[in-house]
Amino acid sequence: MNRPRYRDLTAEEQEWVEAYLNETIEPEAFASLQDRMRERPELRAAMRKYLALDEAIRDQVAEGEPIGSQAAAAPWMETVETTASVPTEPERRIIPFVRFVPLAAAAGIAFFLGLGLMHWANRTNSDDAGEGVVERSSSEEPSARGFAVISGLFDAVWPQGEADHREGDTLGAEVFRLASGTAEIQFFSGATMTIEGPAEISLKSAWEASCLDGAVRMQVPPAARGFKLHAPSTEIIDLGTEFGLVVRDGKGHVEVLDGEIAVRHRDEEETILTKGKAVGLVADGPSTEVQSGEVEFPDTSRFGSQAEVAMKKDYERWQQHRDALSEDERLIAYYTFDEAGSGPGRLASLGLPRDSSRDGAVILAEAVDGRWAGLKSAFEFRRPGSRVRVNLPGEFPAFTFVCWVRIDSLDRWYNALFMGDGYETGEPHWQIRDDGVMMLSVMVDDSRPNPNSPNDAGFHRVYYSPPMWDPSMSGQWFHLASVFDPANRRVSHYVNGVRIHRQKIEDTHFIDTLRIGNGEIGNWGQPFREDPTWAIRNLNGRLDELAIFRSALQDDEIAGLYERSRRND
Repeated sequence: MNRPRYRDLTAEEQEWVEAYLNETIEPEAFASLQDRMRERPELRAAMRKYLALDEAIRDQVAEGEPIGSQAAAAPWMETVETTASVPTEPERRIIPFVRFVPLAAAAGIAFFLGLGLMHWANRTNSDDAGEGVVERSSSEEPSARGFAVISGLFDAVWPQGEADHREGDTLGAEVFRLASGTAEIQFFSGATMTIEGPAEISLKSAWEASCLDGAVRMQVPPAARGFKLHAPSTEIIDLGTEFGLVVRDGKGHVEVLDGEIAVRHRDEEETILTKGKAVGLVADGPSTEVQSGEVEFPDTSRFGSQAEVAMKKDYERWQQHRDALSEDERLIAYYTFDEAGSGPGRLASLGLPRDSSRDGAVILAEAVDGRWAGLKSAFEFRRPGSRVRVNLPGEFPAFTFVCWVRIDSLDRWYNALFMGDGYETGEPHWQIRDDGVMMLSVMVDDSRPNPNSPNDAGFHRVYYSPPMWDPSMSGQWFHLASVFDPANRRVSHYVNGVRIHRQKIEDTHFIDTLRIGNGEIGNWGQPFREDPTWAIRNLNGRLDELAIFRSALQDDEIAGLYERSRRND
């Protein structure tokens, strides 16, 4: 995480900070500042830096020192703390600080403040730590848990009662069980394990695992040399090679396919096995040399053609789902990101009857592989200007937004899925916050101020889900849905067909006449403003299928959409 920069704060936040330091902040704005600081560590960090800088300037003025004489050891370069420090509200309004200092000193303060802010912004990209700089606490750095990842699946079936795994899932210290089929696991050490079910593998670290039951093939490059795989009463140390191991009913068979391994069985001396050698293992007896080539180990290479045929059939199943969904009369628009529009730079809406006026205009969004690589495309929105612009007129009694999304990173404060342009009365905003929280909001009244945030565009309410994404999930496909249901006074969020949150729409935020008009997929640019500045909210990832309904879909309908549109690995 980069050091927070003044220019990264919103104009509203800058006004709040400056008013607080000048001691002219209004009570309503102060309450909004407190709320925002609780939500945003970046604002808390900026506030601490400003308070430190303000205190240093005041001290210099009070002591008669020239402004800027201590810039080399500026206190605003202190470490960003991890614990929120929200200022308490002043008991009374105080005359602004600048009135107490001579005009020349005030000008000097303004110059020093600007110089300090430029130095602060430039320090973000500087390699020179500089005198007086304190390193950030390691607790500020984003982290994830696990030491291996599922890199491939073929006809994988999971034991009853256990959650399904998907390609890209991160694995840690756990027992990995596979009822049937094949799975490939890549350890962060560089070793690759191919597993054929039924199997039960105890994962211990990036350098160690135990085969409790099943058949595995290990490929260990030089960088992972020393990887340990345990079998019944046996430790196998890989010396940079490829070998296979089968464990059934407490008995094992290990065979070197290339290179060499070290085998330690019970209290026997360590044995070096080379290519073509095989050993039989029993938990309560000695190891024995056995004939090689008699056991077949899992090998993903032989599944290539079978996997291609299976993927094509799976894609054809999705095409049937697409055609059926296109006929749903509740659709406002339906985009699959792989259909040609009526001309270059167009994205067709597939709702029937076909209405080309609901097609999207593609701006910088790039066609890339979708969920079925080589068969279906998706759109990537990696550049700040990337977007698809749409115009969806009409009034609607409810909203349901559904999409397949692959998130590469959440490196913006807000990451757009679908956004109404002007955020006027009845218009929606559907996005993901940088902490993995889904957000759905509808403007209730753009002519009324928001009492909690007077500088907001108008009176609205944001409905948040629990965090549903973290960096360990980067590159995985997710089915997301959010429902705005005025008739039942509730907002619901779903991930992979399962509802993860539901919240009541209070009377004060009730609205049942909804609209979209001009909007954007994957970004929010507000193109009708005279000010050319716009927030960077492009989704750093891919969208593969987006449906917008004029009705509030129920739990079973969301689950059905997920099941019919998901890829069967």
